[in-house]
Amino acid sequence: MKQFKCLFLCCLLLLMTASQTLASAGQTGLSAEVLLGNLAQAKKTERTINGVASTALGVGVGILVSSIKPDAELSEDDVREIKTLGYFGSGLLIGSGIISLALPSEAENHYRDVKTIEDPVARENAAYSSLVFCAEKVKRERLLNGAVSTAAAFYYLFSEPKSSYERNYNTYTGLIFAASAGASFLVKSVEEKMLEQYHQSRSFSAGEFLSNLRWGWSPDGGVAVIYCYQF
Repeated sequence: MKQFKCLFLCCLLLLMTASQTLASAGQTGLSAEVLLGNLAQAKKTERTINGVASTALGVGVGILVSSIKPDAELSEDDVREIKTLGYFGSGLLIGSGIISLALPSEAENHYRDVKTIEDPVARENAAYSSLVFCAEKVKRERLLNGAVSTAAAFYYLFSEPKSSYERNYNTYTGLIFAASAGASFLVKSVEEKMLEQYHQSRSFSAGEFLSNLRWGWSPDGGVAVIYCYQF
């Protein structure tokens, strides 16, 4: 019987050690530095995709415009005007794509600066400050875009049209701005979601894996073990 009690006590000790190890691993895996790194990687992937797509689209527009030639419907002046506008648009797309590929995002810059800090505690604090800064900045921009889209939606939906064509145009445009406003107000950015994930992980780590093991002698001379596990 005593051997069984000793074995049971050893199992409880192993369980407590394992739970504390899981708690430590959960805190490390969801640290502000790790989340900031994930955010930086996500923004890098996003700007790379946008940059490649914009550059490819600009090249495609340029090739398409260069193939336009005068015919029965288009005079040389018309073709010259179309090519001028087309090449200008193509240049804008290619330029924006190259800029997107060349310039790192704000999250990438923050993460690069954080990685240069040697002290782990200071690095974690700096990473958390960067997460808060990025999330609050994007949130302000998101709400501002929502407010502008809402004003535009009201303008187009409630303006007095002069023709049926203008009425249809105002209706469709207003609905597009209304949908954009709803998305801006309701859909949170990646930065905000990362910050929420950090706060949730802190609460989870503080409350999920709290354990305590107490043991002593019971009145009948046996070993009494109390293992508290909060979840």
